[in-house]
Amino acid sequence: MRIATSSSTAPKACEAIQVIAREISQKISSPSLMLVYYTETQDAEAIKRELNTHFPNTYVIGCSSCQGTMTDKGYVGGHSISVWAVEDADGAYGSALCELKEGDDIAESARTVLSRAIDSSGRPGELPALITLHATPGHEETILQAIREELGVNIPIIGGSAADDGVSGKWSLMDNARVTSEGIAMAVFFPSARVSYSFHNGYAAMGSSAVATKVDGRTLVELDGKPAFDVYGKWYFNATGNAIDPDGLFAQSTLFPLGRQTGEIHGMPYYTLSHPATVSPEGGIQMFCNIQEGETVHFMSGTTEMLVSRAGRVVDSANDHDKNTCDPIGGLAIYCAGCMLHVSDSLHNVAANMRLSMHHAPFICPFTFGEQGQFLGGEIAHGNLMISAVLFHKDEL
Repeated sequence: MRIATSSSTAPKACEAIQVIAREISQKISSPSLMLVYYTETQDAEAIKRELNTHFPNTYVIGCSSCQGTMTDKGYVGGHSISVWAVEDADGAYGSALCELKEGDDIAESARTVLSRAIDSSGRPGELPALITLHATPGHEETILQAIREELGVNIPIIGGSAADDGVSGKWSLMDNARVTSEGIAMAVFFPSARVSYSFHNGYAAMGSSAVATKVDGRTLVELDGKPAFDVYGKWYFNATGNAIDPDGLFAQSTLFPLGRQTGEIHGMPYYTLSHPATVSPEGGIQMFCNIQEGETVHFMSGTTEMLVSRAGRVVDSANDHDKNTCDPIGGLAIYCAGCMLHVSDSLHNVAANMRLSMHHAPFICPFTFGEQGQFLGGEIAHGNLMISAVLFHKDEL
C-alpha cells in the first residue's frame, strides 16, 4: 500500500491537474482511489474531466473545502486543489455518488450509495474497514443512521460536509461521472494495511447545562422551557463577562459551543459538539447539526491555542489506537471550517503539528461544515468543531 499527495494553485483546472498528475505519478503508477478537495472558485467539471483523462482507471470522489486545505506539505490557501491517492494491489476500493433532489428519501439514497460503492470494490457481502463520507450539509445524521442499519455494526467512518468560502451554498461534490451541489458521496476501503482512528473535540464542559425542550429541525428553540438564545447568552456572559452579539453568534461561539455527552472512557465523558450559527426569529439558535428534544446540552469551552495544537493530538490518539507501534504509511484528517477560520493566522502551525504527529507520512485534510467520525468508544457521530483522523499502518492485517 502506497499513498501520495499533491496540491496546486494554478489558475486553471487543466494546469493544476497536470501538475498534480505528474507529482502523483512519480510515486504511484496506478492509483486505486483518489480523494480530491478543492475551493469553491475551482471548476469542478473541469477537474473531473482532467482526472478522468490522466487516471481513467481510478475511483474518484471530491468535495469542496472552505478556503483551502492541508497536506503533509503544509497549508494551501486560496484558489487551490489538493489530491490524496492510494495504490494498493492487495486491497480493494470503491466509490459512488448520488445527486439528491427535493423529496428524495435520504436514508434510501444513502443505502444505495453505500451498496454501489461496495459493489464497485468487488467485495460485495464484506464489511469495509473504513468508509469516507462526504455529503452536502443538512442530512448527515440520517445518512449515518442508514449506514449503521445497512451494515448492522458501526464501521469506522471519516467524513466532512461539503463547504464553501462563506456559507453561501456554493459547495459541491464530485466523482468520475458527475458534479452536484446536493448529494452524497462515499468511498469504501478494504486496505491491505491496518486502520486506526480517532474523533475528538478538545473542548471542556463548563458546568452549565439544560434540556432541549423544543426543537424545530436544526433550530434549538427552547432550553428548559426558555428561549434558547437567552439561556445561551447568560452562559456566555457568565463565562466571558461580555454580552454576545446576536449578529456575531457564529464567530463568537466558536470557543463556546454546545455539547451532548456521547459516552465515556475510564469515567471521563466525551461530547459531540454543536456550533451555534444564527439566532432565529423566535429567539432560538440555528445549529449545524440536529439536537433532539429531551437531550441535555452542555456549555463547552475551548481556547485558540487548543485549536492549533489539537490536530496533532488527535492524530497522536489515532496512532495510539490499538497500540499501533509502526510508523504510519499515511492518513486522512478532517478539520472543522469554523475552527480553521478562528485560527486562520496559525494554519501553518496546525499543519506542522499534524505533519509531526503523522511522522511526516502523506496526509490530506479539508476544512468542512460538519465532521463525521468514530469515537474510541465505538459510536459514530456527526458534529461541529470536531477533528477526525484515520491512519494506515505498515503492519499488515
